[in-house]
Amino acid sequence: LHRCAGPAQMLNTALASVGHSSAPLLLTLYDQALTSHPLETRVATAASLAFAGDAVAQWSQSRSYDARRGVSFVACETCFRGILQPPILLWVVATFAGRLATAKRVAVNQFVVSPLVYFPLFWLCTGVIQGLSLGETVSRARAGFRKLYSRSLLYWLPVQCVQFSLVPQRYKVVFLSVAGLLWTTLLSVVAGSVQRWRQQRHPAGD
Repeated sequence: LHRCAGPAQMLNTALASVGHSSAPLLLTLYDQALTSHPLETRVATAASLAFAGDAVAQWSQSRSYDARRGVSFVACETCFRGILQPPILLWVVATFAGRLATAKRVAVNQFVVSPLVYFPLFWLCTGVIQGLSLGETVSRARAGFRKLYSRSLLYWLPVQCVQFSLVPQRYKVVFLSVAGLLWTTLLSVVAGSVQRWRQQRHPAGD
């Protein structure tokens, strides 16, 4: 943990310097918003990046945009990254300290929070908002969980190592939301469309 204190402190100092005349204006304004309105800023960040990631995925697949699918992704990411994740991260950081702190924090986040909080929220939001019944939502989750969870480990384990060892607390949700842009795009491509899941479950002619 002490070995990580040097880089973390340097990064914290660099980010804290935002607001000096040499910093870009938009970054300065964002840092001020994060200071004065942290919840609103994190929610807006999560929602904007979720919308962007899903929109890219939809356009790459069909050159069209399904608004209900987009709303379902924005709802999931806004609720998790903008509202639930900040207190969870505070608890994880405060609870798991000392030797091997980063490893313990990453393990709790990826092997407890992700399967028990994030993925149920994802399946619920994308299923219900896109018109699935509760039973269909559960069936879809059972069919797709293993595939998505294994991919999430490949992507998020290194990201979380960086986050817990180097990123200051006030910027953790922002960092994860930006990292989540690529993840949301991947997630939307693989499991975003309820209609495609229905077609795969009930092929035409069955």
